[in-house]
Amino acid sequence: MTQRQVKPFYISLKPFLDHNSLPRPVNWPSVFGNDHPLEVEIGFGNGEYLAKLAEANPNINYVGFEEYCERISRTLRKLSRVPGGSAGSGSNVRVLRLDVRPAFNYLFDGPSINFIHCLFPPPWPKKSDAKHRLMTTAFLRLANSRLRERGGMNIVTDHKPHAAWIREQVPGSGFVLHETIVPACYGTKFERKWAEGGQKEFYELRLTKAQHIDVPHKEGLPLKHFTIDRFDPDGFVMPDFSDGEVAVVYKDLLYDPKRQIALVHVLVHDEHLLQNVRVAIVKKQDTWSVHLAQGSMLMPTPGIAKAIECVKAAAANSGTHT
Repeated sequence: MTQRQVKPFYISLKPFLDHNSLPRPVNWPSVFGNDHPLEVEIGFGNGEYLAKLAEANPNINYVGFEEYCERISRTLRKLSRVPGGSAGSGSNVRVLRLDVRPAFNYLFDGPSINFIHCLFPPPWPKKSDAKHRLMTTAFLRLANSRLRERGGMNIVTDHKPHAAWIREQVPGSGFVLHETIVPACYGTKFERKWAEGGQKEFYELRLTKAQHIDVPHKEGLPLKHFTIDRFDPDGFVMPDFSDGEVAVVYKDLLYDPKRQIALVHVLVHDEHLLQNVRVAIVKKQDTWSVHLAQGSMLMPTPGIAKAIECVKAAAANSGTHT
């Protein structure tokens, strides 16, 4: 019996960047090896539009942000088919698995982007879920601060109430808004789905930077290591923490008694950023070390620092139980 050959999810990992290993802010000309104009796509989905942009504009550099691994894998496969593109030395695309809000805050410093593309961001149609929408006035001001003079952003949505809500966010953002109704013309999976379902009109909101809004670049926090005298995994109890825009929620603890290593899983919420965090508690001769687990691909936010402190406090307290 012959085995069926399984196609790889992607051809090359070259376009994929680990944000945890990048300097903050990033020197994008150094990343691409040239000083071509820089554009960003927010939520590139399966990468249809990003690949099309890269092929049509070889003298423009593109950075794409997406949070789902499956979509990134499909996008890497599409980018590998771009002539002379991602698999070669002349690649003009880089993709990151990261929410764009911390990306703009930590990885970009001042006006450096020429244009931003955002096709079909989640509309969160329920009133109770509106807080999850991306295009708030605060985010538009952040995007404005990272755009060059006369730079712009194009947002397309299939959801008319969402378009109206975005319109309400524009005042005070430094942008001038121009709205149009367009047919299906971007070629994404979601657009095709809606068009096949009978939708013929989509809402395009083009924002042009008219006034610069200054939003300072955020510095990543140095994450501390702690040392405690005692640790009892059976007595470990960690209360949830919440203060302003930072929240830390304990999920579980895994302990290897042979190796004397514990991994504490917590959820950390900073503003709109949600991160899964593993904090290690490791026996070191007569003491225990508490630190971020190795290999964590995290943005070093105040919430991450607070999570390590919370785990340290709970671990130290567990060691006092008899």
